[in-house]
Amino acid sequence: MPRPKLICALIGLAAIIVLAGGPSPRAARVAQSGQGQQTKTQRYVLTGTVQSIDVPNHQVVVDGDAVPGYMDAMSMPYSVPDEKALKALTVGDVIRADIVEQGDDAHLENIKVTGHVKPKGQ
Repeated sequence: MPRPKLICALIGLAAIIVLAGGPSPRAARVAQSGQGQQTKTQRYVLTGTVQSIDVPNHQVVVDGDAVPGYMDAMSMPYSVPDEKALKALTVGDVIRADIVEQGDDAHLENIKVTGHVKPKGQ
């Protein structure tokens, strides 16, 4: 095949891949090299009240205040990998902690008890 036809064929093939939604040549190189796999770690400060503790599953439910730039005030479960920190908590503890987010994973670190409130219903 003469060179001009080969170039046209390659351009046509690239256009088909792009139009079909296939990976761009750069994306293919990144995927092959393993780059782009790293996710950025973000940290946010959470303040709130412990609602429940699930030691076997390493989780705590916190009625949290709004975290500017991250989420509104809400009650939700958080993973706590540090079992010692988790066991030190009690329902009603007012805490300050770091939400550590990396990719799809988020967990609490640096948990500090700043007060205690009587849980509702007691």
